[in-house]
Amino acid sequence: MTQNSLLITFEGGEGSGKTTQSQILYNALKEKGFDVTKTREPGGTKFAEIIREILVQGESNKINNISELFLFAAARADHVQKVIKESLKDNKIVICDRFIDSTLAYQGYAGRLDLDLVEEVNKISIGEIYPDLTFILDIDPTQGIERALGENNKETRFEEKDIIYHEKIRDGYMKIARNNPNRCVVINGTNDIERISKKILELTLNKINE
Repeated sequence: MTQNSLLITFEGGEGSGKTTQSQILYNALKEKGFDVTKTREPGGTKFAEIIREILVQGESNKINNISELFLFAAARADHVQKVIKESLKDNKIVICDRFIDSTLAYQGYAGRLDLDLVEEVNKISIGEIYPDLTFILDIDPTQGIERALGENNKETRFEEKDIIYHEKIRDGYMKIARNNPNRCVVINGTNDIERISKKILELTLNKINE
């Protein structure tokens, strides 16, 4: 199938369902014959996965916000160069679970780092590789945390931060969506999984066919 490259990112707070929906979209596009790469952040390469373990496990306050910012940037730079950029060169559709908006929401809006600084570090780490379409799965932070902690995994460092932090993340994502209306689509994460996935697939196919 002839196709143009496309970078689709999934964003949202903890327990919003973005990982589930990114996998569903990947499966749906593969079934339709598209050449698709699915990846995640932090992670996606051997080096970035090592940084992921540092970032998402352990005590919630073990790393300060500025250190987090540069750790995410280091992981992202490696990931972009080795996975995302190469996949886009091959005209693949790339689906990424978290990307630059996570850094802006978490370390910027919630972590209270200077937003211009966060955006500049993001630009350095990605070069010219910006998302073409971003789905922001929105959910009440309390409900999201309950969902996430119920998954029984070791990656709970961010989930264990206080609820005010997570409320700021949600507010940050809404501001990002308002500032990027041509790229970002806010999806109600409390809706039925199938209903959400159908909407996401519809919007994705529309984007592919533009």
